[in-house]
Amino acid sequence: MHVSGFIALIFAIVVSRFISERAYRDLDSDQKLRLMDGFSSTRMYSMVPLLILVAAFWYLTTKTELDKSLITTAYFGLLIVYVVVRTILNQRKLLALEMPDTYRRMFMTAQAVSLVGVAWFFYTIF
Repeated sequence: MHVSGFIALIFAIVVSRFISERAYRDLDSDQKLRLMDGFSSTRMYSMVPLLILVAAFWYLTTKTELDKSLITTAYFGLLIVYVVVRTILNQRKLLALEMPDTYRRMFMTAQAVSLVGVAWFFYTIF
């Protein structure tokens, strides 16, 4: 199962990057500048809740006697909440930055692909 997690992670990174780069290329210079400026602080802090979630999952599955299926269900439930919240916040930011609809859709798709890959990778490890 560890191999499937690693393969999913690599695949998700490559596919997500491809989608993001393709969408970014279609923006004009002004849109690219607004995008980079608009997300500068978000890029730094958006992974913190995900890292906390992964650390809690690891701790609870390896250091406690809690039911693993309950922990796993809670992990994926909270991961889904995280993805939904991040998607809403990112879409609001993209709307505020006046990014085109096609870019917003591709951005959301790239985010979803990468988060699914990361989630599967950590699930297979623990």
